[in-house]
Amino acid sequence: MAVGISPTVGLAGPLRLLREAPTLPGAPVLGDEERPVREGEERLIRCAACGLGLAQVTARVQIGGRHAHVFANPAGLVFEIGCFRGVFGARGEGPFMAEFSWFPGHSWQVAICRSCEAHLGWRFSSLEGFRFWGLILSRLAEY
Repeated sequence: MAVGISPTVGLAGPLRLLREAPTLPGAPVLGDEERPVREGEERLIRCAACGLGLAQVTARVQIGGRHAHVFANPAGLVFEIGCFRGVFGARGEGPFMAEFSWFPGHSWQVAICRSCEAHLGWRFSSLEGFRFWGLILSRLAEY
């Protein structure tokens, strides 16, 4: 039986969270800062490199009980990612891979900006069809 992960299921597997919170206790997570929104204006998460709109601010989701996660890849590089659904400004590149997935039951592929092709993170997909994006928070901007 294939095991998927839903937004309310905890994480398990060989790679675990390296820390439970953002960089420092009380440090803002992307989007914690508020700014006035003009009437009719849509707040977007954007590519920090080129400014392309990637997703609505409301596209943030919790996977395993939280939006932000910190993981290390097999090469030892550490990434703080945020989980999103409904991403329209990025695309998956290359084949889906099951090896070294940070989310059990999900395969991953690299996610790049549709405009500048910057590496933004990864797209995850389960056998059951549940998909979400894990985007590297330091490569995102909110306008």
